[in-house]
Amino acid sequence: TNDWLLEQCNEASLMEGLVVRAIDQKKGKGQRGALWLSQSDKSLCFSILLKPKFLSTSQNFQLSLCVALGVYDCLSELRPGFSIKWPNDIYFENKKIAGILIENQFRKSTYQNAVVGIGLNINQNKFNALPNAISLKQILGIELTIESVLERLCETIEARYLQLRSGKHLKQKSDYLSHLFRFDKWDRYKIGEELFLAKIVDVLPNGRLCLNFENGSINDYDIKEVTFEL
Repeated sequence: TNDWLLEQCNEASLMEGLVVRAIDQKKGKGQRGALWLSQSDKSLCFSILLKPKFLSTSQNFQLSLCVALGVYDCLSELRPGFSIKWPNDIYFENKKIAGILIENQFRKSTYQNAVVGIGLNINQNKFNALPNAISLKQILGIELTIESVLERLCETIEARYLQLRSGKHLKQKSDYLSHLFRFDKWDRYKIGEELFLAKIVDVLPNGRLCLNFENGSINDYDIKEVTFEL
């Protein structure tokens, strides 16, 4: 759906807020070239077209943060226990339930389009070769109507997007940190080939993760430089 929307953006003038859903997705993709595997008509795979021209090109992480909050808000209405795993995955306890992939189009120094792809596990019971995945059905013990989840997700994402557009950047940053997986808690991280004990103390405006180590030092990392040990 991301690929389709990006292609259409180059050929036609599409309205902001357009939502495209795949019933059966064969080429799902995630962060860093990872595959997003989904079971036909059991999960929600969709993309939203946004036109955040009120943001500068250096503020693109603010949009990622905003969308993650929108997904978190929707799921947290169902029960507690959800969190945002940096930069924008959604977790229930220690398992992944949703992923977000945002692909941006810029023209010189101006934001043109942002295609927001979201994959959410809803009614699956099994995840072959994905021991860290979980679905809403497994959490809640009931099946949900995919269309009803999509409708509510669009509402909560829109609410956060309008909040971002109104300039509430600090409010969203505060909410993001308060819902961040492992924030201000000591845990294990892999940097290169070495394991370290550290705690998350901040996320910079450019999206880099700040870790505080046992020796008191604080360093920041890109998504390709640090791995969470689960």
